[in-house]
Amino acid sequence: ASDTAQITQDKENTTVETTTNDVVAQRDNEDATKSTADNQTKETTATVQQLFTEDSVISWPVEGTILLDYSMDETTYFSTLNVYKCNPAVLIKAEYDEAVHAAYGGTVKDIFTSAETGDTIVVDMGNGYECIYGQLKEVPVYVGDYVEAGTVLGYLSEPTKYYSVEGCNLYFEMRKDGQPVDPMDYMDLE
Repeated sequence: ASDTAQITQDKENTTVETTTNDVVAQRDNEDATKSTADNQTKETTATVQQLFTEDSVISWPVEGTILLDYSMDETTYFSTLNVYKCNPAVLIKAEYDEAVHAAYGGTVKDIFTSAETGDTIVVDMGNGYECIYGQLKEVPVYVGDYVEAGTVLGYLSEPTKYYSVEGCNLYFEMRKDGQPVDPMDYMDLE
């Protein structure tokens, strides 16, 4: 009888301890859920505040000079390819290993590698606007990350075989609803 009482007593203590631990764990989970919800609300608010419009202004993603202008109405000469073709982007000549910054806040929509633009990042700025940054290396962001304007997206790599004569440059394209637009129309020129 004494052993049974002890077992019952142990079971009661265990039950009480488990219940106390469960309550503490539940409270911790509720706090974590609330914190996550608060963070998501802050991120959503930041995203709403950052939605790009036709009146928005982007900053230079890298220090440098324009090597090839955007040109979808006329063809532009590409030295490496020895061909004239339309150019949906601006090529900004800059130094190898130079940091490339987000021109405007947004969500990293895609990261991929292509023969033409090498390691490339697409940032969704909202309202159908996207910026595409190509010829990168050492990309520290991931798909789904929210990046503020000025966030380092990577560093300039050696040019791909499509731009070897032009030299080290940032491929910088901007799109509205999937169609190329001239980034210079939105650029802070000061």
